[in-house]
This record gives sequence, structure tokens and C-alpha cells, in this order.
Amino acid sequence: MRLFTYALGATEGLEIHTHLEALATLRRFGLPTNPHTASFETIDEVIDHCLKWGEKRNELPYDIDGMVIKVNDFDQQKRLGATSKAPRWAVAYKFSAEQALSRILAIEVQVGKTGTLTPVAHLEPVPLGGTTVKRASLHNADFIAQKDIRIGDVVVVEKAGEIIPYVVRSEHEARTGNEIVFRFPETCPVCGAPVKRDEKGAFYRCTGTDCLAQLKRRLRAYASRSAMDIEGLGTEIIEQLVDTGLVRSIPDLYRLQLEDLLPLERIGKKSAQNLLDSIQASKHRGLARLLTGLSIPHVGETVAEILAQEFGDIDKLMQASAERLAEIDGIGPIIAKTVHDYFASERGRKTIEQLRAYGVRMTEDRKQKPAGADLGGKTFVVTGKLKNYERSEIEQLIKQHGGKATSSVSKNTDYLIVGEKPGSKLDKARQLGIKVITEDEFNKMIGR
Repeated sequence: MRLFTYALGATEGLEIHTHLEALATLRRFGLPTNPHTASFETIDEVIDHCLKWGEKRNELPYDIDGMVIKVNDFDQQKRLGATSKAPRWAVAYKFSAEQALSRILAIEVQVGKTGTLTPVAHLEPVPLGGTTVKRASLHNADFIAQKDIRIGDVVVVEKAGEIIPYVVRSEHEARTGNEIVFRFPETCPVCGAPVKRDEKGAFYRCTGTDCLAQLKRRLRAYASRSAMDIEGLGTEIIEQLVDTGLVRSIPDLYRLQLEDLLPLERIGKKSAQNLLDSIQASKHRGLARLLTGLSIPHVGETVAEILAQEFGDIDKLMQASAERLAEIDGIGPIIAKTVHDYFASERGRKTIEQLRAYGVRMTEDRKQKPAGADLGGKTFVVTGKLKNYERSEIEQLIKQHGGKATSSVSKNTDYLIVGEKPGSKLDKARQLGIKVITEDEFNKMIGR
């Protein structure tokens, strides 16, 4: 493995004032730095430099997808600061994605964890961005219709973000008349259950309740790192567990024995025992990660964490009405309905009771609020440009201290935090008699 070093960690006894000085210091220590680093006095020179590298990037002995533009002076970097996600003194310039021509040989339908049918194009192999591309997702019915993509079409393919193959368009002028219009199947290609299109959506879904393709996807989601983190439960093992009938539901994982796993292909006694140990360890992950792994529509890591912190245990969550769920900040009516429907369904309740019987933990430790005043459910609206926070940062602070952040001023608003050039929200707040505070006054409220 080889690398280019580009930044300093902790330093002591060194006088380094700029990024270029830091790179020179790294080279003096014998560490490799990129030989193509350059500095400029004007932004026009920077733009010109980036455009030139966009044309000659293939001359490098390694792949790049762009360049990083940085402020050189460390003092200026410090003054510019950073948001919660990125520094304000650096920006990534991305090159245009590389494109290639290929032909769609066939369109296959894959069934997702919630029954969604996803069309996938099988392409004539084409080299693109350092790899050979053979497949690309066509996403949904609207994507295919809008681009008028047909089996047999010549298509332009690129790598979105230099990673994921993406069909840009179909070259209609290259058609011979032998191309075939793709139609979604009327029944699931795996379980044979009827397929139904969403009333207001672009997706077709399998309506089967015992679809093995859905089960395999749900098991992969359940075992993922962000969910129950079951090491060793990969795609090949899941395929075998389902195909042999050893697993017919998520709870079935917890009744597996060593003698069940040993006959499977590519698994020895040690790896089988490691898998069983990992399955047992997953029982203690907690409510948030369990919710992440259950494949409830619209419930990912963030929503799962919100629900776990709000209710603390699965029983309180299961008893909550859709109206109660919709009142939670960050949930809303659509997510509330899918969560309520899952726990009201026979399959959802049966899954929870079986997991409970196997000893899966279904509670979550509540996070302590940071030091400072408790905002006690007060509702805040932010307007104008702030000195020390991005909008998302101060809204996160409000939530951490027990408050609620909304985007519009109403009679339910308790405080309006005002920055520079506040706009119409300030006028409305004054009309409604809402307390207006500055950024500094808010900091005092939370003990900053």
C-alpha cells in the first residue's frame, strides 16, 4: 500500500504557518507528498488549473475523481472555521464523470426487502473508470419511461460519483427496430404473488407475505453493521440458510445450532461457531439498532434513534397511535403510518414476540442532555445569517437541550433567534408577540 500524506496531526516545537510549509515539513521527515501540489494567487488561476487536470487526469498512474482546493494560510483557515460536517477553508472540485457506450442485453427484476421490484440492466461489458461495467440499476418505472429505455438499446453509461454505474440516456437514433419495450411482471419472479404498483408512486411491489427474496434482503439489513452487526452473516450464507429452509424469518436466526451450519458450503467448524457467537452477541444491541434492522419502510438509523430515544422500550412504541408518532419531531405522518402499520400487523407483532422469547434486548438507554439549561419543549425558529453556527448546527443544539426547532413562525413559537438580515420572519414574530433573542442570548440560555 502506498499513500500521499497531506496534513499534520499534533505538533510541538514547530513553526508552521501554511499548508505548503506543512507539506515541506512532511517531506523533510521522509514522508511522501503529492508532487502535483500547486499554489495560486487568484481564483481564475485555480479554475484554469483544475480544468487542465480534468483533461490530463488519465496520465496519472492512479485514479482521481477531482481536486481539493484549500486556503494556504493556517491563520486564515482558523478564522474561517468549520461546520459540523466540513471545513469552510477547503472545497472538493469534482471532474465530470467518464462516459462510455454500451448495449442493454436484458433487464432483470430484483426484489427488495420491502417487496420493491427494481429493474437492473445487463450490459455488454464496457471499461469505465478503471473497472468493467456489466450491470446498472434502472431504478423504477418512471426512470425507464422518462428516458424511453428499451431492451437492445445503445445507452450512455457513466459512474455516478465515480463509483455507481448509471444510465444517462438511450441513443434513440441508433435503434434498429428490434428493441423491446420493458414491462414489469404481473407476478413476483421469486414467489409468484401478484405485483401491485404504488397508487402515487413509481414503484411496483410484490404483495407476497412469504417471499423468499424479500426475506433474504431483510436478513442482510438485519445483519448489517448499522443494525445488529452480525459478523459472518453475508450474502452467500443467507442464500443457503433460506434456500435450505433453515431460516424462514428473522427470529429463526436465534435457533440455529452448530449442526445446522456445518453442512453448508464454504463454512468450517470455526467459522460456523464464530457466526453463532456473533448472532448471540447481537441480542444486546438495543432498541435503536433493532428498529434499524427490522426493514420497516422509511425507518433507517436516524428515525430508529429518534423512536428509541422517545419511547425507551418496544412496548411503549407498539402502543403508540399513528397520531402520537406523527407529533414527534423528525417523524411526520408518512413515517408514523408505516411504523404504526408494522406494529399493528400480525407479522410485525409475531416477529417482536419471537425475538423477545429468544432474549433480544428491546430497550434503549436514554442519552443525557448536555450541560446547560433544559429548553423544556420550547419551540424555536431561526432567521438570518448567524455568526457562529450553521442553521443545522444551532437546530441540533436546540434539540439536544430538549427544545424543538421549526422552520416557520406561528402562535406556537416561543423564541425567534435572529441573525443578520433576518427577513419577514422577524416581522411576523413581532406581530404575534413572540420573544426575539440574539445568538448570544441563546448561548447564555444553554450555558455556552
